Parts: sequence; C-alpha cells; structure tokens
Amino acid sequence: MQSLANLKNVPLAKVVRNASRDFASEAYRNTPIAKVSRSEYYYYHDKGGQIHFLHESQVGKRKKGSKLHKVRIHRGWSRASWIGVFRALGMSMPARKASLPEKVEHISHAVQKVASDTSASTTITDYIRFDRFGKDNDTRTAEIARKGFELAAKRMTKAVNDSLMKQWGGK
Repeated sequence: MQSLANLKNVPLAKVVRNASRDFASEAYRNTPIAKVSRSEYYYYHDKGGQIHFLHESQVGKRKKGSKLHKVRIHRGWSRASWIGVFRALGMSMPARKASLPEKVEHISHAVQKVASDTSASTTITDYIRFDRFGKDNDTRTAEIARKGFELAAKRMTKAVNDSLMKQWGGK
C-alpha cells in the first residue's frame, strides 16, 4: 500500500480508504440476501446482557410479558447491515427499505485511523453471522471477507502496474 501511495504520489490514507471501499463493495455483493421472514428461534438477554437463542421446541407456551422475543429476519437484512460501513467510508448505498428496522443501519461500522503519513488503517465490523443462531460453524463470513480482500488486492495490483507502465513510458 505504501508503494502504491509513493507511486501515485498520494497520502497512504487515501490508498487505505480506497482499498477499504473496494473490500466493502465486494463483500456487500457476496453477502446473501436474507429470504426467511419467520424463524423457529427465540432470543432473550441474560442478566449480564448477553444474548441467548432458544429453538421453539425448547420454549413451550410463552406467557404474556415474557422476556423471550421471536427472531424475525426481514428480507434484505443481511445486505442492509452494510449501510453503516458504506456511510463511514463515504460510499453511496440504496436507502434502507421501509420494511427493515432502523437498527440495521447501526450493526456495522468502519473506523479509519491515520497515525502518520506512513501509517493508516481501517477497521470494518459487521455483526451479521451465518451460523444458524450458534448451531453451525460460520463459513460464509470468511468467504465474504476473502472475496472482499481479493478484489481490493486485484485493484491495488492493477493500479501499481498501471502506474509503473505510465512512469516507464510503456503506455
């Protein structure tokens, strides 16, 4: 990244920001669209604030005023979770559908840090998991991240090659 910044004569923070945008756009494209509207799971918060999930076979009949809440998955929820990241990186994204709750906009974020001309980073966090509420291993998140990193690396490599060709008079 530093080499690309030097070749293009731009700050490292700009290269990191653009790579973060490339990552986010590809990760968004590879995030599956939630299709389930009702789940067979309930959730509750324990006294420590930790969230726990229960299958409906474990619940029985719910009483009025119960602390158990039915898990509802709105169509598009998983992709809409990227809204916070896109906003933090200054990217445009379609508006949240009215059927999705407002909190979907706040379950992901990106933090950009510029310590000096030679040190910059972006931390992207998205709290969507694809593990069937803790019942399976989450393999989709790693795949989504891998695709994002691949695109960012591909675009940086192309930019380096194009800059080298331009400076050496190739094109």
